[in-house]
Amino acid sequence: MKNYKAQSITLAAILIAAVGSTSILIASTTQYSNAQEHTSTVVRDSAVVLLGGRTLPSNNFIHLYDTTPYMIMNGHIAAKLPCNDQSESPLKILMGSAPNLAAAEFETIKELSTPGEMCLYHVDVASHPDTANGTITDIALQNPTGENIEFPSTATVVIGVNEIAPIAGGGHEGNEEGGAASNSTESMTMGNSTG
Repeated sequence: MKNYKAQSITLAAILIAAVGSTSILIASTTQYSNAQEHTSTVVRDSAVVLLGGRTLPSNNFIHLYDTTPYMIMNGHIAAKLPCNDQSESPLKILMGSAPNLAAAEFETIKELSTPGEMCLYHVDVASHPDTANGTITDIALQNPTGENIEFPSTATVVIGVNEIAPIAGGGHEGNEEGGAASNSTESMTMGNSTG
């Protein structure tokens, strides 16, 4: 009788272990399957653009970063730029997918800014491909003013990209053929009148 009871307990333990391991296997398979559906790739890429001593002509831009045929799913930009007494910079950081770029809404880092001289700004970067113009592949620095801007020695833009994902069709947003957009900068909606 003792032997039968011990065998029953052992059999019950084996069954519990088998059911538990099957549940873990199913959960692992489900997680793997879900991971395969999420097509983004974790990366860590940084670009540091030193602007000191350079001039950005009036109504022109500098193209800083391009991830085509991938969109930026997660990233960050920090920019130390000339600013006025209200901590506003005449320069704009543009984000989007060429030729559809728009000015980013930056937050000023007050502790690291000197109003009237140089201010530090930052913004998170994340594509939202389900929205109009929500894909971000390109980042540019624009001078929308009528005057050239000369950069002080500590002017910088730092771009960090943490995660990317393929663009449906493989090209810039709005490009039906999925290839690279036109090389003409005149088509970019950045206020560039110099072409």
